[in-house]
Amino acid sequence: MQTSPNPTWYLACTALAFGAAFTGAGVVSAVAQPASETIDSIWQQHSNEPDIAWRDPTSHTRVVNLTSGFDSAEVYYFHQNVFTADGDLMLFGGKRGQDEGYCVLNLRTGEIRELTHQTGDHLVVLPHRRSAAFNQGDDVFLLNLDSGESRKIATVSHGLLAAGAGFSYTADESKLLFTNADQLAEEHAKLVAAKPQLDDPHLRRVDYVAAYEHMQRHNAVYSIEIDSGKVALVFQDNENDWLTHIQGSPTDSKLAVFVHEGFVTVHIKNRLRLLDLTTGQVTKPRTGPLEQDQVTHEFWDRDGESLWYDISSAGALAHLDLKTGVEARYPYGGVSVPHAAYGGVSVVAANMPSNRSVHYAIGPGGKWAVGDGFQHTNNWLCLYRFDQQDPQTQMVPVVHICDFSPAWENPKAEYIEPNPHLTPDFKWVLFTAHLKGVNNDVYAVEIPSM
Repeated sequence: MQTSPNPTWYLACTALAFGAAFTGAGVVSAVAQPASETIDSIWQQHSNEPDIAWRDPTSHTRVVNLTSGFDSAEVYYFHQNVFTADGDLMLFGGKRGQDEGYCVLNLRTGEIRELTHQTGDHLVVLPHRRSAAFNQGDDVFLLNLDSGESRKIATVSHGLLAAGAGFSYTADESKLLFTNADQLAEEHAKLVAAKPQLDDPHLRRVDYVAAYEHMQRHNAVYSIEIDSGKVALVFQDNENDWLTHIQGSPTDSKLAVFVHEGFVTVHIKNRLRLLDLTTGQVTKPRTGPLEQDQVTHEFWDRDGESLWYDISSAGALAHLDLKTGVEARYPYGGVSVPHAAYGGVSVVAANMPSNRSVHYAIGPGGKWAVGDGFQHTNNWLCLYRFDQQDPQTQMVPVVHICDFSPAWENPKAEYIEPNPHLTPDFKWVLFTAHLKGVNNDVYAVEIPSM
């Protein structure tokens, strides 16, 4: 199926990136350049417009709204890739009036192009194919980021894609991966329909917890061969916990990770699993004393041989070498703060360190990370300096680089978790937030010089 971008919106998107060319205030160069220079040019172009580009008053770090010409816009979940392998294109979703669809920002020229009015779920960019996979109901599509052509590659059995945390893909990009938990979506829909919406969109429902604990789950991991459309069962789960967050290894096409998850990991500690995609064999990479720690938000290192995750109970980020089983911890400390309430009830009976973030992105060589803060406990975009870890206390310095309180503490704004993505040159971090006003946009914050 071929889709055609709206010419009016295309011009509006181009005007956003090259706004100076239409106002006579100086032109953003269309000559190819590194991502850092392109975003720098956009910041310079809007430096006299404080609602678009500014310096954080505390850190003096540069901040810029990359999608200010949209009514709203977003990038996707933190472990869902949004970049092409060449580092030239970034995919995001945007809305202007009645127009809504997927767009790309060219990180070499600053141009924004609308690709399609199609939108869907489970979106991820396959970097070497220069395409994005997403679904609409039971149909799975592949969107070419250069041409804007969209084609259906598969149709799955009804309801298989009703619940999950996004498509993933194998390292050779031959297959998509996804999970299914068959009662989650249906049960959640019943609960939402039966009770009124919360006044504060930043709060989560807690009436789902009791229902979840009594559900019989039937979970599985599936694959889709991208070229043939063949759908196959990879692993049938019998542990009766919500299976989610499947992530293919970035270097090994036979390996993936997933987690067993409760509502905010209630009652589940050793939730991390390795999956051999050829045999369906599942193993636990964290064993022995490590099994006692509750971990969250797991993701691959770029080497494909190790994993990162947060251990909130220990107030630390951790790196696990899958070959040796050795875990390195990077405590971030901070003042103990009561856990954020969800729908007026504290789901997890524990205090959270004030330096904790929800999601993280790791810098080159594992020397630092950025994190997106945590609602009601850490209102900052943070830089975690692993390379400056104290040899006596093991603590790592935490640098506040952007005030996130407008996003985390505004009850009138649309709720979204920022989900940081580092630009391919590691100079800027991109995320979704409402730092000005109440609508979400895609922002960039410059990584301070190391």
